[in-house]
Amino acid sequence: MSNIVDPKEGYNLYADNYQNDYRKLESFDKGEFLKLIPERAEVVVDLGIGDGRIAEHLRKISDKFIGIDISSKMLENCLKYHGNIDLVNADLDFSIPLKSESVDFISAYFLFVHLKDAKGFIEEAYRVLKENGIFLFNLIHQKKPPVLKAKKKKFKIKSYYHIPSHIEEYLDYFWFKWERIDIFEDKFWVSKIYKAVKV
Repeated sequence: MSNIVDPKEGYNLYADNYQNDYRKLESFDKGEFLKLIPERAEVVVDLGIGDGRIAEHLRKISDKFIGIDISSKMLENCLKYHGNIDLVNADLDFSIPLKSESVDFISAYFLFVHLKDAKGFIEEAYRVLKENGIFLFNLIHQKKPPVLKAKKKKFKIKSYYHIPSHIEEYLDYFWFKWERIDIFEDKFWVSKIYKAVKV
């Protein structure tokens, strides 16, 4: 039997194995997420940066780049793999520790599955974005967390399945203008990518 652990504990345990999952994780979006990153944005924030899997894509478009994650071990690895990056250790399920209207572009790649309060998170994204700022995120079709192995332990990281129609209601509620790309595999959606603009 596998224990279910919270994201902080789980990703601290799994941090050194995470790179082994890059190819599997990227198969969900088939490269479409990265295509929606803007060519330029002054202040860019990667929420749930992990070990910096897409950090180089985001850093090169920005004047100021910030990464935020709940796992201190993942952030250590991010520095090891990518050098000097402005990083913040925080639990994003409660708030985004940034000033209001201070960000031009937010990325949240594979983060929603670990958020309990999706509506509160979307409200926070709206708060910290500047007018016409972009919020790019994805939802994956994962109703049960996978079993992971690290340091001779088997465990699952607690996750939440968010119904896409509910997420879209929240985006509408906070007056985002949004579009969606659906990624299918064998006639079933595996990922939905949202590009939401603060208006």
